[in-house]
Amino acid sequence: MRTRPRGKAAPDIVLLVTALLGIGAPEPMAAPDRTGTGDENRPNHPIIATIRIDRDDVFDLANPDERHLPYIWANKLHFETREYIIRRELLFEEGDPADPHVLYESERNLRRLTFLHDNSRIETVPRDGGRVDVVVHTRDVWTTRPSVSINREGNETTGRFSFSEQNMFGFGKSLGLSLKKELDRDSGGIEYSDPRLLGTRWNLNASYFDRSDGILYSARADRPFFSVSTVQAGGGGGSHFSQVTTLQIDGDDAPGFRQRQSHLQLRYGRALRAGYEGVRRLVGRFRLEDDRFDCEPGEAPFPGCPGSGPAPPPLPPVGGSGYVALPENRRFRILEVEYLSSDVRFERVSYLDMFDRLQDIDLGNDWAASIGVSPQFLGDEHNHLFIAGRYGRWFHLSPATYTRVDGSTSGRLLAGVGRNVVTEFDFRHYYLGFPRQTLVFHADHSWGHNLDGDKQFLLGGDTGLRGYDNRRFDGNKRLLLNVEDRAYIVFDWLHLLSVAFSAFGDAGYVWRAGESEDLGDVVGDAGIGFRFDVTRGSSGTVIRLDYAYPLNGGGREDNRRGLLSFTAGQAF
Repeated sequence: MRTRPRGKAAPDIVLLVTALLGIGAPEPMAAPDRTGTGDENRPNHPIIATIRIDRDDVFDLANPDERHLPYIWANKLHFETREYIIRRELLFEEGDPADPHVLYESERNLRRLTFLHDNSRIETVPRDGGRVDVVVHTRDVWTTRPSVSINREGNETTGRFSFSEQNMFGFGKSLGLSLKKELDRDSGGIEYSDPRLLGTRWNLNASYFDRSDGILYSARADRPFFSVSTVQAGGGGGSHFSQVTTLQIDGDDAPGFRQRQSHLQLRYGRALRAGYEGVRRLVGRFRLEDDRFDCEPGEAPFPGCPGSGPAPPPLPPVGGSGYVALPENRRFRILEVEYLSSDVRFERVSYLDMFDRLQDIDLGNDWAASIGVSPQFLGDEHNHLFIAGRYGRWFHLSPATYTRVDGSTSGRLLAGVGRNVVTEFDFRHYYLGFPRQTLVFHADHSWGHNLDGDKQFLLGGDTGLRGYDNRRFDGNKRLLLNVEDRAYIVFDWLHLLSVAFSAFGDAGYVWRAGESEDLGDVVGDAGIGFRFDVTRGSSGTVIRLDYAYPLNGGGREDNRRGLLSFTAGQAF
């Protein structure tokens, strides 16, 4: 039976005021945010005499190979990023020491901006008097994106028509309009993003979508930890959607139910230790999470809904169980504290997932742990305890290899019983020893315990098992293995496109609640494909064209000729 909100629950407005009083508001930023770490024993560095911003447009018209009419018109139509937009991301000023750590962190900040190419860099030039000039090299990318895309993954075709500008008039703000055909619904809406609201360190993200089965809107404003030396951060936001949620049973849609979700989060964080030797932070949060579930007219009835016939013996609404029952309503008011620890050992690399574009990886330990409570006096039906933890790290064990390991767990406890407990492990190994190639091994294993009735693990063509239909397998325990060799054929062809050829193999399965993990159930596929990088486009998203053939009998029955997929992003 579904639980219902308590009639004497505190009004939400009272809860918001309580949360604000409890976590406080961010104070003005302390001096270490710009000038250093507070470590007086750090070596002396030359003083910065001048800072010069060397901006390049999308195409270099001084290069004869790029001085052609289409490229000339592209530059004329493009608004070049304003110089002060770049300067405000720098963590140093003229007169500051030229600390390599600060320069490199500023460089990383520039690479996070979607309207600048990922190969932005900062260099120092010695001058008389023991001082240096700092030169910041950036290149704009094409950010006006009228787009018509068709994605084919598994046996499903989705599409999107959109128009977005990710650098409005060169000010770094983003505005997008889109119409989307997704697996479960059609939608149309608007999105807006401002990474430096009113020139401050606050950022704003907002969206609104009208959907074929409901609505979605969200807004969030944050003042992040924008540097390892940042002392404090804070912010908050919320979202709401109403939709028909449909679970999967053996690759088919199960009867759907109406889900109405409202989430709100407020947070305040403070650094216990800040600087380039490592970061330790404490973050307090208030989270409001409401999920309501109802039978949906027009959907096939299932137990508990009108028209379902005589009620069979009740089944608990446990996700990943191979059946569908109407989920229980959830109403949480969570007071939470999280401890975060991160070593600062960044390194520039390329040829991992983004062709020759630079990526910044942290070779230090990165972990966090949190604990929270949703008490009855704030409106919960019961007293719930929330726990979560995660660990991640890059390893560079030899000149030709990089390895990423991630692990996490989260869930809640009620009367000592774990609910919606999810534990995940992800392993990626990159071998760069072959000429013009990247060989990737990937393993992902996830476990769910007493999952909420609207949750399940899925596996198929859209989640890394490319020879099978989308969402073909469902349950609460998932295993996915991938191997892929990417051979780079051409770089910056016509100053527009880089191309790679790929050969790959996938294997995996999902087991349901009550089933043991038998490796004899694992299915697989093999295939070939191409990877494309639009070199003058934003974000460095790889476009992927794959053909995969299932190696097991069940998969060949579903797709005798294999499956062709065309979409954005790597498969894993």
